[in-house]
Amino acid sequence: MISNYILPGVSPLVFWVFVGAAVLIQGISKSGFAGGAGVLSLPLMMLVMPVDKVAATLLPLLILLDMNAIYHHRNNKNWQVIRRIYFPALVGIALGALVWWRVGHAGVETYGGYIKRFVGVMAVFLACYILAKEVSLEWVRGKKAGPRMAWLAGVFAGFSSTIAHAAGPIVSLYVFSQDMGKTLFVGTVAWTFTLINLTKLPVYVAVDLIDFSVLRFDLMLAPLVPVGSWLGKWMHYHVSESAFNRIIMALTLVAGLQLLFNVNLVKAALELLWS
Repeated sequence: MISNYILPGVSPLVFWVFVGAAVLIQGISKSGFAGGAGVLSLPLMMLVMPVDKVAATLLPLLILLDMNAIYHHRNNKNWQVIRRIYFPALVGIALGALVWWRVGHAGVETYGGYIKRFVGVMAVFLACYILAKEVSLEWVRGKKAGPRMAWLAGVFAGFSSTIAHAAGPIVSLYVFSQDMGKTLFVGTVAWTFTLINLTKLPVYVAVDLIDFSVLRFDLMLAPLVPVGSWLGKWMHYHVSESAFNRIIMALTLVAGLQLLFNVNLVKAALELLWS
């Protein structure tokens, strides 16, 4: 039932606009245009969906996008770098699985607020990362993060990815520090996320996040995946990537603050305007 995926008080129109936009943004981001844009998807969906349904719904769609990415970068990967971050990520995935297992047993109402705040914090952080992405990448260029940093980055990437699909900056900064060139960098990041997301799939099934109802809902959203990819390729030639990223940054910041403080900033701003 679709009603199980809609938060109380949210109209069907708003629900479909927010969820549809989130999937399209993921497709645009994975196409190679505005690589950080996908960070908006999870907080956007959490404004209209229960927290457990959001994480579960996004994972199969992300795997579809990952499959497309590694097909295009099937020869562009550095297995040594991938292994350094993937194996520690398994620890983080296990920790994230424990959180979702606890949520499942206690009820999403008990811990849903905490997860929303965690996602809110991550969204604010990711918005700042979008703003300072170029500076951040230049800062780590050539610093060659070693095994200890790989473990730290991997564990946190695995945990944040399992809870909120929000490991992008951590993985990107670590891989970029290895100074391997743009093509190999993009391919290595794509393969790393594919392995992490594929590993999360049986974990999500085991903790009862993903069931047949989630997969049926994903079938309704799946056609938006290639549409988003096509839009990303079209926007590459017709839209300023920096301007688009600034819009995504602003929207991610607003959505993150709403989740963090449990307040509708748009509604509050309109009430203040008309008061």
